Amino acid sequence: MNRKRKTTIILFTFSLIVLLVLQGYYIYNSYRLEEKELIRQARTIADKTLETMEKYENDTSEEKLVGDFERLKKGITIQKEKIIHPELLYSSEPYYNKKLERILKENIGESGFEIAMKSEIYSIVDEVQKKELLPVNRSLVLYQSVRQMTKPLVINEGKWSSRQSRENTDLKMNEKDYYLVKSKSTFQLLNIQLLVVKKMIPLVIISLLIVILIVILFRNSIRNLNRQEKKISQLHTTIDSIAHELNTPITTLKFSIARSSDTESKALLDRQIRRLENIVSSIHAHHDAGILVTKNDVESYCADIKRSFDKIGFKISIRFDANKVLYLNDFRQIMDNLIDNASKYGAGEIGLLISVKGSVVIEVSDDGMGIPIMEKKNIFEKYYRITRENNLHINGLGVGLFLVKKIVDKYKGDIEVITKSKGVSFKITIPDEA
Repeated sequence: MNRKRKTTIILFTFSLIVLLVLQGYYIYNSYRLEEKELIRQARTIADKTLETMEKYENDTSEEKLVGDFERLKKGITIQKEKIIHPELLYSSEPYYNKKLERILKENIGESGFEIAMKSEIYSIVDEVQKKELLPVNRSLVLYQSVRQMTKPLVINEGKWSSRQSRENTDLKMNEKDYYLVKSKSTFQLLNIQLLVVKKMIPLVIISLLIVILIVILFRNSIRNLNRQEKKISQLHTTIDSIAHELNTPITTLKFSIARSSDTESKALLDRQIRRLENIVSSIHAHHDAGILVTKNDVESYCADIKRSFDKIGFKISIRFDANKVLYLNDFRQIMDNLIDNASKYGAGEIGLLISVKGSVVIEVSDDGMGIPIMEKKNIFEKYYRITRENNLHINGLGVGLFLVKKIVDKYKGDIEVITKSKGVSFKITIPDEA
């Protein structure tokens, strides 16, 4: 039983780990889906904000920007400082930053989103000189929100060309400016983790409650199993004690029968006392070696069995050469228990095959109730009885088959249970070098 409990605990632990992994995988996927959905909603707000901002960008016309590009290209100075910071070129940025914050707040509304945005020009190429005008990793910011982004996502990207011509009357020549400009707008949902966690809390709580409930149910099941094992152990101890107390009256009866002169009653009482001795010995699992069984012993035993169970038909086949391994007492114990079981469970006909040719083969088959396939693995346990309605009115301790298995194991033999459409067959094989 302890091994079964350990196996059950191991299987439960494994199942619980699998459940936790599946729950974790499900929660992770749900987290990712919620994250994607929130980003989609934030992108919609950012798109709407960007569309509104484009209506206000009058000062960021191409002509204004081209003038700034010229200042970059020629490296002119403002207030005796060389222009090396592109962000200083665009003086309208603070104005549009305030516009952006106001529009973002209106579009976000009560959604609880915290969104940061930025629109910038990140590349200006003078196609005449084939030269990038912006410093490395710097950009010309058109407008941006107060809060900065750490993982910006691109809303859109743009690329356009600016071409202008100017006539220099002093030098009598035309100047042409060609610029290739690349810009992009980005956004980030800053509090996305907090928003996702808020949405995931009910799912996580439910998952934890399910796991806790399963653990509690399993713990209660183990406690009930321990209580049942304790009761079964107490029952086994009681039965063993009763069997031990029976030894004294059995011995007294044997002395009394030995003095009796009534031959017929003496034979009947002797068989019943032997049955009592078999029951007691099966409970205590005591086996005396005794003498080897002979052909005469087998034939005499079969004759006694036919007289004892006169309402049952027997088909007996004996093949006996030489026995080198099986003792008489063990042979009787095996046969008594198998035949007694067949009789109790409704057999009308019993077939006996006993083959002793160095190795021993004993087969006992009947046409009784049989044994359910699912119960085959349990029938050899001590005190185990099949739980079915037909068994309720049949007396027994559940030790007969336990004793048979114990004896067969002692000889290093094998016992095979063959279920049939009606009845059951036990085939025992004992090697000649047991």
